[in-house]
Amino acid sequence: MLFKRFSVLICPILLFLILEIIFYFYNIVLILIALPVCLLLLVFVLKLLIKEKIATRTFFYLSFPPVLFFCANFGLLFLTGPGFLKHIVILSFALILAVYLENIFLFFYRPLHYPPYALENLAGLFNLLIFFYLIVNLNALHVFLNLPLWLLSLVLIAALSLILGQFFWINKIKQKIRLAYLLIINIIILEFFWTLAFLPANFYVSAIILTIVFYFLWGVFKLKLIGQLNRKSFLRYLAIASALLFVIIFTSAWI
Repeated sequence: MLFKRFSVLICPILLFLILEIIFYFYNIVLILIALPVCLLLLVFVLKLLIKEKIATRTFFYLSFPPVLFFCANFGLLFLTGPGFLKHIVILSFALILAVYLENIFLFFYRPLHYPPYALENLAGLFNLLIFFYLIVNLNALHVFLNLPLWLLSLVLIAALSLILGQFFWINKIKQKIRLAYLLIINIIILEFFWTLAFLPANFYVSAIILTIVFYFLWGVFKLKLIGQLNRKSFLRYLAIASALLFVIIFTSAWI
């Protein structure tokens, strides 16, 4: 039990140090070695904390957000370049991961101290950040490597389906209902992804705009699925999304 308790802090600290080292030297051999080592470390700690077998749905949906978040952060770090921003990205990843692991530990081993809906709220934060980092990486691959949009769209659909699947699972949404909403959200996000790809915006601006759209859809459909959607909550999400879009569109530098 003591080892599990310390692993909550040890894992984020080790990953923080490894990321700082490899992106300080930018050695390709070091990066290729460190990436699988970091993933194995993260999966090992998750397996240590989660009282479920690896082949179970519970283990999958609790473990894949931090794993996907790490991979998305790894890709983003290649784009940030040298400077203070890189350290902010790495530090934020380590802190968010530490909070997530702490709540997993409390959920399984200290249930009396576990804050209600903590994992659900953290999963929502994870998924929003994963989506934003994913869009940044996909836009960068399209701009710098000229990868076709259809290929990037397949990656987007696969990742988005995992994100939404985890959201449906953790909120106990019924199977028959969630498939329809999964299809609708995928189609809407894919349409915006293609539209923004042809607009004169850098990939950070496009990613922010698409993340705001995703946030709006996420919030509205979540309230609808749990039976809490009403006119007031819909207008609240619409107002927040519209205000954010207004600020981003009119304050960003367009190419």
